[in-house]
Amino acid sequence: PGSQGFVDRVPGVFAASDTADGFVARSIRDMVTYQRSWGEVEIPECFAQIDDPLRLPSTLSLWEDLESVAAYAYNGAHGEALSKRKEWFQPHDAPLYVAWWVERADKLDPKDAADRMDHLQKNGPTPFAFDFKRPFDAHGNPYVMNRDVIRSKVAANAAPVAQRSG
Repeated sequence: PGSQGFVDRVPGVFAASDTADGFVARSIRDMVTYQRSWGEVEIPECFAQIDDPLRLPSTLSLWEDLESVAAYAYNGAHGEALSKRKEWFQPHDAPLYVAWWVERADKLDPKDAADRMDHLQKNGPTPFAFDFKRPFDAHGNPYVMNRDVIRSKVAANAAPVAQRSG
């Protein structure tokens, strides 16, 4: 019951990602079994203290670039839900997310995601696993996200879907 507001928002948040500028794909999560379509749930070690780790709010997704995922994550339906996370979930010291570059989408798996989350927790941002505060480009170089591109993607995501495709 304490996280029902989160569960109620999942369809809208997923629908927003599906039409967001720069979105490629995501693992589909069954909100009854908590299983994901891209493989068995892998719980990072840094979340071991959570009472029911299968119910962690997590998504494994692919995006064209960092600006696209940043525009989506902090705005719109996802941004609104993110702002309420303290009302719904246990506090923890683990990172909220981890980012990394992949060469091929078919090489993405939940075990790799869990390992990278733990790496970020233990080592801070590196080219292997990073966050938006200290991102890296696909070649492992420090990267500065383009705020103008993020703003334009936020605006594009806010436009009705019919306007975006035409």
